[in-house]
Amino acid sequence: MRKHYYFLLLGLLFFFSGAAMAQSLRGRVTDAQTGEALPGVTIAVANTTTGTTTDTRGDYTLPLTNGPHQVQFSFIGYNTQIREITINNNEVTLNIALASGTQTLTDVVIVGSRSTQIRSNVETVAPIDVISVRELQASGQIEPTQMMNMVAPSFNSARQSLADGTDHIDPATLRGLGPDQVLVLLNGKRRHNQALINVNGTVGRGSVGTDLNTIPVAGIERIEVLREGASSQYGSDAIAGVVNVVMKKDTGTTANLHVGQFYEGDGANAQLGVYHGIKVGSKGSIGLAADVRFREGTNRAGRYTGPVYQNWNVSQGANESTADWLARRQNLYSQDQALITQNNFNLENNILVGNSDVNNFGGMLNGNLKISPKTEVYFTGVLNYRQGQAAGFYRYPYQTTQNIPEIYPNGYLPEIHSTLWDRSGLVGIGGEWGKGWRWDLSNVIGGNSFRFDIENSLNASQFALKEAAPTEFYAGTVKFNQNTSDFGVSKDFGQQIGVQSFNVAGGVSYRLDNYQILAGEEASYRNYAPESGRGGGAQVFPGYQPANEVNETRNVFAGYLDLETDLTDKLLLNAAGRYENYSDFGGNVAGKLSARYKFAEFFSLRGTISNGFRAPSIHQRYYSAISTVFVSVPGQGLQPRQQGTFRNDSPVAAAFGIPSLKAEKSTNYSLGITSQLLPNMTLTVDAYQIDIRDRIVLTGQFQRGTSAVGQQVSALLDAAGQTDVQAAIFFTNAVNTRTQGVDVVLSADYAVGAGTLTATLAGNLNQTEVRGDPKVSETLPSDVFGNVLFNRQERGRLEWSQPRSKFTLGGTYRLSKFSSTLRITRFGEVKTFDPNSAQLDEDFSPKTATDLNVSYRLNKWLQVTLGGNNIFDVYPDKLEVTQYPTANNPTSLDNSSFGRFVYSRTATQFGFNGGYYYGSLAFNF
Repeated sequence: MRKHYYFLLLGLLFFFSGAAMAQSLRGRVTDAQTGEALPGVTIAVANTTTGTTTDTRGDYTLPLTNGPHQVQFSFIGYNTQIREITINNNEVTLNIALASGTQTLTDVVIVGSRSTQIRSNVETVAPIDVISVRELQASGQIEPTQMMNMVAPSFNSARQSLADGTDHIDPATLRGLGPDQVLVLLNGKRRHNQALINVNGTVGRGSVGTDLNTIPVAGIERIEVLREGASSQYGSDAIAGVVNVVMKKDTGTTANLHVGQFYEGDGANAQLGVYHGIKVGSKGSIGLAADVRFREGTNRAGRYTGPVYQNWNVSQGANESTADWLARRQNLYSQDQALITQNNFNLENNILVGNSDVNNFGGMLNGNLKISPKTEVYFTGVLNYRQGQAAGFYRYPYQTTQNIPEIYPNGYLPEIHSTLWDRSGLVGIGGEWGKGWRWDLSNVIGGNSFRFDIENSLNASQFALKEAAPTEFYAGTVKFNQNTSDFGVSKDFGQQIGVQSFNVAGGVSYRLDNYQILAGEEASYRNYAPESGRGGGAQVFPGYQPANEVNETRNVFAGYLDLETDLTDKLLLNAAGRYENYSDFGGNVAGKLSARYKFAEFFSLRGTISNGFRAPSIHQRYYSAISTVFVSVPGQGLQPRQQGTFRNDSPVAAAFGIPSLKAEKSTNYSLGITSQLLPNMTLTVDAYQIDIRDRIVLTGQFQRGTSAVGQQVSALLDAAGQTDVQAAIFFTNAVNTRTQGVDVVLSADYAVGAGTLTATLAGNLNQTEVRGDPKVSETLPSDVFGNVLFNRQERGRLEWSQPRSKFTLGGTYRLSKFSSTLRITRFGEVKTFDPNSAQLDEDFSPKTATDLNVSYRLNKWLQVTLGGNNIFDVYPDKLEVTQYPTANNPTSLDNSSFGRFVYSRTATQFGFNGGYYYGSLAFNF
């Protein structure tokens, strides 16, 4: 029945769109120098919700009511024009020629304000970057997260390796905070989170982010990055800021084909994106996009030097002399080397350290339909399907508890195969009634699922089956679904009270979150012979068990009030407040006060004081799993452990004294300047401080052992019936942090010869520090468990795993049909801390990557680009503590896991794949 309603609604929309009135503004926008059409120009009408963009031919049509209107034309890289026009039951034609100017990283913005006043980012109370699709494509990347990583200074995203599901999703952060502390919007509406929770040793460990790579690049018009806490405006997750992805709906057809490969000869990429937009009736439009990406994996592993067939890396016996111990090691080592030679074992290629292999297919539908002169229906649909393949650690023949030699006599490299589905649908209706009352009603439904299939693996506890034991397993699926309904109204009372503007906006919303874990097949998780000491479940990723299954739902009610006024022609004020109530933990209030004062045309001062919050994700509250992880054991290197992640409300968590999760709360301060230094140069500088209380982290491992702590852990796990688990971790509100930093954006535009040069210097400095001691167990002594709950490795991950600085100097030179972009990006220092020994800590110095491309437009519909990223083939520093243990030197420190790791996999600045070259074709019909 629901489908019939949808078809009926569409039929009505088409009927009404044909009956719309004919008052409109139309015309073409061109480059003032070359006369070529400019697609994607933003056209906005002051004090209304009306706006559009030019199509691929530079044409636009803008339905307007009778009366005078102020219309603004803006485009990245060009000076903005504002025109006054009057509509009187007629159609007005207005052609515009835009001159190159200083609009790099500036544009009319949607995010951060509910006022209809036209403002660029140098006029807003909050720092905002606007990144056009042209800039995204000029990055030479094919995925949205990596595109933004190269062009937005405060944004960071580095691909992860050997991190289970996180290999297939790039964690993305803002201002050095967590992936779950940045809110993502699509066309101004909240976008759902990913289903996967990052539980391995990566950036954002324990967090749940939003997968930007599910959005088809071909359908993106621009991306707005609000670099300021906005919980009072948009709700939970907006502590660090907001990313708003605006989708296309202009008419015409465009296509882009990209092919490239790394200098090393692997990691080939291919991407094809196609967009087509059509008019519907006289005042509506629908845009369709399809995006296909193929990403081959990379491998930067080193030569393995550890045991293969005989484990010579043994500990000294209690009654064994050092000489006897070393002799025993040497004997085993000699046997191992002989077997390696005899079996021709490949020490160079037994692990994959680099990008996972991913194929991505996406589509988009986006449009709007006028059903009356003052009412519009809009809709957006996004569908994404992804298949990925990544590997874990090699299981060597000597690791008998993890192998069945009849199947893999020389060991094996288990693989994780992922299947991701992501879908979302937005339907809204809005317009204006009475004298300036604007209203909007919308509903967004979306979901994400992540399926795990394990191949080239086995369940070692099925050793009795020998060759008949299965080697492929379905390990389960995680799902997250969200439905958000919003209603808002606003009105500008400026004229009534005698000021330029006084916009009042308010609204309510209702959100429903649903989280599910579906168990895998029995053989993926069961231990069929616990008395054997062999590992149960699929190696690399034991499946979710029936005990892990969950289907939990929560609802969220919210109400907000937002005021913005140009109190004088120099003073702009904004105040906002929001209340949200969660069915699973209660309510929260967030507020904000912002101001901007224009001292002169060339100098303004802006600042904000606000408080924010991030509700515990439903994933963090209900996730549980048993997994095989490799942990650093002093004197033994990386060793496998069966680790349990236990629900926050579980008996195990209660036994360990882990309290119920509550919301993270923040206090944000920012102060900045904006300046039109010269007619062709703009500058923004914004300093900020973000204090976060009760930050949610994933604890360190509470491990079984013979020490006092280990014995307590064993007793607690056994009492809870977790006899197969060797370690336990939990989610808990453990620490307080302070993040301080500065964002700088300097844009300039100059005539150079017969062409123009547009240049941008953009940078971010940030520093996060853990303040005070971590909160520990409510029932267990802090001197026993405090350092386990939040150890030095996790502290280092919060403070140092992301670059503390990133600066980009970029310039684009345009001359007739020729253009070239040069971008130099400096990534700051990162560090890693070992959980047990400061001697294993690593520092990685700043690195600079240089990107260059050259484009030539062969004709009006085809542009050819050749380019390279990281053209000087720069790599991060290699691991320094790589004196791995040998038969005669068993006490050496090793960060490389017997040479397998050349570069750090836990703190990366920009990856470790080296230089990349590519070519692309851009079609415009």
